[in-house]
Order: sequence, then structure tokens, then C-alpha cells
Amino acid sequence: MSGGHGYHDDDDDKGGDTKVKKRFEFDCPSCNANNPWPDGYVDRDEVICHYCGTSFEARFTDEGKVKFREV
Repeated sequence: MSGGHGYHDDDDDKGGDTKVKKRFEFDCPSCNANNPWPDGYVDRDEVICHYCGTSFEARFTDEGKVKFREV
């Protein structure tokens, strides 16, 4: 991630329900590792990559996509 201030899309979930309240995995924008998140995460939660240790804030868009910002 260049600069560490932008959001990265996690658009593995194409289409589907746009009212998703919780996600249970994410692909790290820094190292591309898939990270299961057993308890799920919601909008504005902080998630941490289990592989590289980078922390991100998850933001859900109105379209149901998730964007990550490094914190």
C-alpha cells in the first residue's frame, strides 16, 4: 500500500446481498494473505493480518463492498 493512507477494496464477494452486516474473512491488502475472522467484523472494526501483522480499519460501502485503511 503506497503511503498507508488510502483504502483498498476487498471485492472477492461479487454481487449478492448489499446489506451485509458482518464479514468472516478478508484478504490482506499488504501481503494478500487470506485471513479467516471467526467472530466476524463489522463496519469500522480494526482487523489485523495474521501473517504480516498489519492493522486495518474496515469500512463497508453502501454497495456492500469492504475497503481497508492501514492504521
